[in-house]
Amino acid sequence: METLTQIVKGSTAKLSHVCNGKVYFRIDNKDHTYQLEIDSMDSEWKDIYIQPSYATITLMRWIRKGLENGDTFVELK
Repeated sequence: METLTQIVKGSTAKLSHVCNGKVYFRIDNKDHTYQLEIDSMDSEWKDIYIQPSYATITLMRWIRKGLENGDTFVELK
């Protein structure tokens, strides 16, 4: 898996789907595809409007958390 910097550099996170209070984003960069899962019930997301895409650096906090705990950020291919 790439480093956090390599993942966020120049990539975009696109809304994949929403299911059971979780928001899923797909992140494609030149070599890999990742899935980021964010709990929409998290207090930090209480007042956020979900957009169809974000600059990946905007979601860096949740990507970092996912890399640390290993279950909310996974490499798809």
